[in-house]
Amino acid sequence: MNSRTARIDTGVSVSFIASAVIHLAVFLLLVWWGRLFPYTMAVQETYYVDVVTLPVAAPQSGGSAPQPGEAATPPPPAPAPPMTVPRPPKASPAVMATPAKRATPQETAETESAFAQRMANLERNSETRREDAVLEKLRNKVKGASAPRAGTPGATGAEAGSRYADYVKSRLEDALKITSSYTTKSPEVAVRLTIAADGRLARIKIERSSGDASFELAVRRAIDLASEKFTAPPNGATFENGFVFKPKGITNGPSR
Repeated sequence: MNSRTARIDTGVSVSFIASAVIHLAVFLLLVWWGRLFPYTMAVQETYYVDVVTLPVAAPQSGGSAPQPGEAATPPPPAPAPPMTVPRPPKASPAVMATPAKRATPQETAETESAFAQRMANLERNSETRREDAVLEKLRNKVKGASAPRAGTPGATGAEAGSRYADYVKSRLEDALKITSSYTTKSPEVAVRLTIAADGRLARIKIERSSGDASFELAVRRAIDLASEKFTAPPNGATFENGFVFKPKGITNGPSR
């Protein structure tokens, strides 16, 4: 009897402990689930409006009077007049562009022919002008060859001396253009030349110098360069004449 009672008590104790463990496990599981996924309840806000203090369209015909000590609510501002939107200007009717007329093959051929003819005329006129220029140059050359040159031995008397002086001056000017060099503002050198009867330069005498050594050297080089092409003086006589050298040109001095 005692053993049976002991077995019943032991079974009740085991059942009670198992039940307690299961309930505890379920409770812990619910706590863990609540922390992992917290339950959020939507909160609905409630707004309260005081109808007494709302403005009315016509206070004198039924609006609520302000309570003592309460500031009167100013009436709402008058609505602004509607804005007038300016109308856009009327667009003028678009001008229809007239399509260009297509050239026919015949017109194209005529245009190319006219262009070729015009080019041929221009070439012919250019060739004619070129030939005229060449002929004019030849005429001027012939006239220059036939005209008596200044200072040529063919002149006689006083005219022979003056023309020969011009001839020598022209040769000196051509040479000075090649050798010209100066350092002062306006140098000037006066030189007297003596040319023998055979056209050889016999003597060079510097009568006046401006002190510009560079220009004086250029004058000497010009005289040496020009004397290589001197022709014999007219009438077989010795020629002597003075020349004034300047950077811009040469002038004749008195002859002897």
